[in-house]
Amino acid sequence: MQDVMNIYEDYAAWKKENTKLISTLVKKRSDTIKRFSPVLAVVDYLYEKQLKRKLSEDEEVIFSTGFDYIHDAFLTIQNILESDFDNSIDKMEKCAKTINLLLYTIDFESELYSSDSLKNEMQKLYDFDQKLNDYLEKKQNAPDEYFALLDDITLDIFSKNNIEIQTVPEIFYEIALEYNIFHEDDFDVYNEVLNRQLEKERNIEKFVA
Repeated sequence: MQDVMNIYEDYAAWKKENTKLISTLVKKRSDTIKRFSPVLAVVDYLYEKQLKRKLSEDEEVIFSTGFDYIHDAFLTIQNILESDFDNSIDKMEKCAKTINLLLYTIDFESELYSSDSLKNEMQKLYDFDQKLNDYLEKKQNAPDEYFALLDDITLDIFSKNNIEIQTVPEIFYEIALEYNIFHEDDFDVYNEVLNRQLEKERNIEKFVA
């Protein structure tokens, strides 16, 4: 089993490695990451907290879950950036709306895949996923109607199976409110967190140098 402390070391390394992409998307107030900014905020808050004292078991689970989520989300974004937009963040940002919709679709796919009884419902989401990727390959945004289409697909699946699903960003939004680090109209919280952390790292680098 992985040493718990390695999780925090991995997070610090991951954030440093992805600083340019994260900071650029935050600066642009990108729709690509807006919907899961509470996850970023909570994970960073708990990272800072564990530097001062050991986290509780529940907090460790929250941190691990959130880090896994943002790691996978940014991996998807990075793959799209490289394969569809020639590593141009500006070009990718023009399709942020569709990338955000794709990430939302992947959230639902993950939730359904975790339940054996719902795996047979996956095809509609896979087909929708592929349509979004087709638009991204053409460097185009999917029509606005696709947001309603995803709602129709998920509503049909959930109502037919009498289930209610909360995605990770939705759960972490509630956690962020409990920690009082995120507010209902606050979409820029991670900008402050990120800038504070980057400034700290720059000061450390100057001191070491």
